[in-house]
Amino acid sequence: MFYLKEFSIEDSGATMKVGNDAILLGAMVEPKKMTSRILDVGTGCGILALMMAQRFPNAQITAIDIDTETIEVAAANFAKSRWSDRLDANNITLQEFAGQSHTSYDLIISNPPYFSNSLRNTDLRRRIARHDDTLSLNELFSYSRQLLSPNGTLSIILPISEFSKATTAALESEMFLHRQTNICNHHDDPPKRTILQFSVIRSPLSVKPYSFCLRNTDNSYSTEYRTVTEPFLL
Repeated sequence: MFYLKEFSIEDSGATMKVGNDAILLGAMVEPKKMTSRILDVGTGCGILALMMAQRFPNAQITAIDIDTETIEVAAANFAKSRWSDRLDANNITLQEFAGQSHTSYDLIISNPPYFSNSLRNTDLRRRIARHDDTLSLNELFSYSRQLLSPNGTLSIILPISEFSKATTAALESEMFLHRQTNICNHHDDPPKRTILQFSVIRSPLSVKPYSFCLRNTDNSYSTEYRTVTEPFLL
């Protein structure tokens, strides 16, 4: 069980453990002010969808995941939250969803699989969650481009090593980087993760990365981290 201020989340058994990546993405995403429809791709236990429901009180949130047991856990988490009427869990791939959806989304958010050539995990469901066999970055951008509203944004978190691959895939789908936040453990450490925000609107200026550090030199959480996660974490 993972406890947040507004709800407790079941994250054991069928699902991967809730990690800092999802918490940071959910807390730091900055979509357009008018955000009424949100799509969470690869929702897992539903943490990102729940955070979006807390942050955007007028938004309807659709969460999708390829794994049947995982989406059942997400649906159970949604049902016991106070935003259950605005959350919808679907056991479907992004490819299938895009083929049948007639809805445009103001925000698509994802903590996507990203390993391409590394050693495959012997656990099938962990392999699906972590490797891009079932959803490549090119597919994520292509289908997101199809599903986004004209002013919509796609926000994802990836290892910094995947930045070039992601921006290349985005350009191939005519999507453009508008915001980049590089995340490091300490101020002197190189960034390990990056939060990227893309739009179908061409950015007039080059994007200057913003640096965000998780911990102080004594390994306590930084003021930045405490500030952005305070609305969610106990």
